[in-house]
Amino acid sequence: MKTVRQELIDYLGNHLTGNKRDKIRAALGERTRHLTVLLEDLNQPHNASACLRSCDCFGVQDVHVIERRHPFQPDNDVAMGSNKWLSIHRYHQPESALETLRARGYHLVATSPNAEGDTPATLPIDRPIALLFGSEHKGLSDRLFSAAESTLRLPMHGFTESFNISVTLALAVSRLIERIRDSPLDWRLSEAEQEELTLKFYQRQIARHDLIEEEFWKEREE
Repeated sequence: MKTVRQELIDYLGNHLTGNKRDKIRAALGERTRHLTVLLEDLNQPHNASACLRSCDCFGVQDVHVIERRHPFQPDNDVAMGSNKWLSIHRYHQPESALETLRARGYHLVATSPNAEGDTPATLPIDRPIALLFGSEHKGLSDRLFSAAESTLRLPMHGFTESFNISVTLALAVSRLIERIRDSPLDWRLSEAEQEELTLKFYQRQIARHDLIEEEFWKEREE
């Protein structure tokens, strides 16, 4: 027997094309929360947007954002609509973000070109991973860096010290996601999580979905 939420999803789904419903179902089947990222005080919209786009492309569902000094303002042209498919969690203080990630059992991993530590090929993946990325110029704050349990670096073979932050994120996430997906880990979203996101995605795709939902509830009362 279907739950009320499942009935609502079916009702809203009638206002989407079959192709759109299939794409949402397929994408959610490949989504993960085993890996997440935290972005601290990014101040360049194109970097923020590129980071979101990479997370969506690699199937990372959650992005945590600290806006202590700079508001997180992605450029829609660069993000290519990726933000509407992601769960973006915003914080004003690092402590709130750290508390949330720890409560969800994440292994906090600071990214830094100067720190010795794991690479994407050696970082343990048995626990859920939260990659911490700092601002474009200063990197991670001392507070976040000291809170991390491990560090991650990308092997460099040239004269330049580091990649752009959006490139760093894409390279690190790409390699880790590949390892996670090839592992026996249960990395996919649960059925309940997929159902919850299906409803949210349908709502974001349907203009004035609130009016359609009013019709749904009225019909149930009759």
